[in-house]
Amino acid sequence: MWKTALVLGLIIVAAGCSAKVGDPVSFASACDAGNDGKYLQIPGYIADDGSVFCSNIGTSKVQCGFILIDSPGSKNKIKIDIDEGSGANSVTKLESGYSKSDIKIRDNNGAEIALNKDQVKTSGKISIAPTGDGSPGVCFMQVDRIDR
Repeated sequence: MWKTALVLGLIIVAAGCSAKVGDPVSFASACDAGNDGKYLQIPGYIADDGSVFCSNIGTSKVQCGFILIDSPGSKNKIKIDIDEGSGANSVTKLESGYSKSDIKIRDNNGAEIALNKDQVKTSGKISIAPTGDGSPGVCFMQVDRIDR
């Protein structure tokens, strides 16, 4: 009896767990060198940058690469990786020959997000790789949570 109660309790706790909300920062300051390694929340719009590459390189999960832009059509962008899956905070697996209409990204409530249209707040760990010549370098986020 106690084993059943323990298992039931663990299931309830796990179901209530969700990725945490990052520390809010502006889009413009998100890629500042001092933010490297921090868990942040960045506002913006998710876009596909022309194509989407999904892989499990460097992680046990398959993740798909998108960009976060500060406004629809903007050239200001941050690279983001979103877990492939069927639940909240994920992107549906893309089959070979996919079209833009096949891209289904879900927010923290499981609702679908429209690329380049719905403003979101992405939370995750920021990584910044400097170039050594003083230019900004590469900035990307591994997204754990997507809120509206």
